[in-house]
Amino acid sequence: MKLPYIPQWQRNLYLISLGVFVASIAFSTITPFLPIFLKELGLKNNTSLWSGLIFSINSLTFGIMAPIWGSISDKYGKKLMMARAGIGMGITYFLMAMVHNHVQLFILRGINGILSGYIPAAITLVAASSRPENLVYSLGIVQAASAVGNITGPLFGGISAKFLGIRGSMMFTGVLLAMAAILPFAAKVKEELAPGPKTSIIKDLKETLQNRQLVILLIVWLLIQAALMAVYPTLPLLIGNISPENAELYTGIIFSIVGLSTALGAPLVGRIHKYSTTAILRGSLLVCSVLTALQGLSTSIFALGALRFLFGFFNSAVTVAGNVLIAKSSDRSSQGSSFGMLNSIMSIGSVTGPIIGGYLGDHMGLSYSFFGGAVLFFAACALTAFIKEPENPKNHYD
Repeated sequence: MKLPYIPQWQRNLYLISLGVFVASIAFSTITPFLPIFLKELGLKNNTSLWSGLIFSINSLTFGIMAPIWGSISDKYGKKLMMARAGIGMGITYFLMAMVHNHVQLFILRGINGILSGYIPAAITLVAASSRPENLVYSLGIVQAASAVGNITGPLFGGISAKFLGIRGSMMFTGVLLAMAAILPFAAKVKEELAPGPKTSIIKDLKETLQNRQLVILLIVWLLIQAALMAVYPTLPLLIGNISPENAELYTGIIFSIVGLSTALGAPLVGRIHKYSTTAILRGSLLVCSVLTALQGLSTSIFALGALRFLFGFFNSAVTVAGNVLIAKSSDRSSQGSSFGMLNSIMSIGSVTGPIIGGYLGDHMGLSYSFFGGAVLFFAACALTAFIKEPENPKNHYD
């Protein structure tokens, strides 16, 4: 029987998405167990403080390096950046498995953030190798692969930690990242590298910021990421108030359910042809604002879970549409710089969002962190009024 023909761009998409899936598993395999690992290392005092520092240092160094790696990817290629990130992070995970104290772990987590950037490079590579009419679908598949990997990762981590221990699980993660590093080279993507000198990173970033539409999109993304993270400090506390006897179980379910609906919703965004990408982003942000406010008013686990599940669908539309607009608003030779800047901005949102949400929750009540997130989503929605639907980029595809 003759197998159906699969276009090259689609084969590239599936290979890159497989790499994103494997990398996302690796990223989420160890993270839930880092506080436990600190205790295994003998840390007895200030465990919560050090847990927070070890989580945040990775985001901080990633945010600093993201625009730099993005600019370099325009000069040397996205596949090379994916390989660099996969191998570099894989080595740091092997080294983390050998640490003797929490300070060594803290330093290696910082180095891990410096070397990261696999998924941003993958998104840029997909944007450069998909047909314009398939761009939304392609980025939806990548988003779904990442979401499924994030859901699967803790399961892999729990199983590997049980049979291999946390140190063995870290080594397993290193192997996964090495596999992810190889996968992009199986994709036959013709990359167009930025012309000129290969050291003008600062110039590239300045040129990126001169793009007015791109600057507006970056501000929108900052608000989106802050809104997403604003509820994280208080969501477990709200769940505990609603159902104190099963707080741990319901917290795990509520946090996972968004990843499930995101994985289901992301590929569907590409099937929406009636509305422009800007309209999809604007409408989804408005719905996210309403759903976030309603979560703060929830009085039952079922209602909260249902709202989080619906939120995941519209959040996937926000993510896919937002990435498509970044890609379409950038020159194809500078998309790496644009996505690098985007990830740096998102890191700022990841830091400021929990601060805003935590402050509102402490001083005004738990529900107000959700109301604050809703206001941030609405502000992002309002800013989309200044975004024009861009023309399709002329990318390489078959």
